[in-house]
Amino acid sequence: MFRTITKITALLIAIMSVTVLAHAQTTPTPAASDNYVTNTGFKNRVFDVQNRVPEDLVPVIRLLTSGFKGAQLSASNEFRTITVRDFPENIAAIDEAIKRMDKPEAARPDIELRMHVLLASNQATTLNQYPADLKDAIAELQKTLNYKEYYLMTSIVQRTRDSRGERGGYIQGKGSAEIGWPSSTAAGGTVKRITTYMFDASSIALTAGPSGAYEIQLGRFDFSLSVPGSEAKIHSDVRIREGEKVIVGTAGFNDTALILVMTARVIK
Repeated sequence: MFRTITKITALLIAIMSVTVLAHAQTTPTPAASDNYVTNTGFKNRVFDVQNRVPEDLVPVIRLLTSGFKGAQLSASNEFRTITVRDFPENIAAIDEAIKRMDKPEAARPDIELRMHVLLASNQATTLNQYPADLKDAIAELQKTLNYKEYYLMTSIVQRTRDSRGERGGYIQGKGSAEIGWPSSTAAGGTVKRITTYMFDASSIALTAGPSGAYEIQLGRFDFSLSVPGSEAKIHSDVRIREGEKVIVGTAGFNDTALILVMTARVIK
């Protein structure tokens, strides 16, 4: 009797398995939904930009694109063009936007930045030399920093304009020089070394206060100075009133310090 029941149970399980398998084979698998357009309904258009920087228009124009797969938007500052691949109605909206924005802009004043790269040390040298117009800045440094010797390594002049937003590497530069580096073992207290420097900022903004005085702001400003075996870096957002001297920052090289003083003026 027990064997009979076992056989019947096994037979029922087999029948159920075949039924489930047959149902699975006959039920179609739902096709994966495609939320994107994959047909050839797009059109291409190259717009000539006469008065503005093409890349500056992209953030506004991008909002007018469809966002579907295959749609593309690119700008070339070299050829002064904006290229679009999208639906005709999106291209028409972009065309209208470019016509409204691509107009001669008001003349913008130039901004002249001056960076004074100073080195400070407690080594007794004959390098304690710097321009007279940095005397007040050095006096302030002597109140807060424990260094006796200060001298100007180099001065850098950078001329630019308002960036109108953040753009990586908007201001950048680099250079090198052979300088007398403070040394306690070398004759005369200095040794000749090759130094290299680099700087960059992602943005620069110009604003005028109620009195008419200008204020210049640099976003994500970086300055680095390297000598063989050592490097110092300064990173800061910088705000300068026209005509004033700002101590942007200091960084150490063991017993020597890098100090960066910056001034700015507006040239109309």
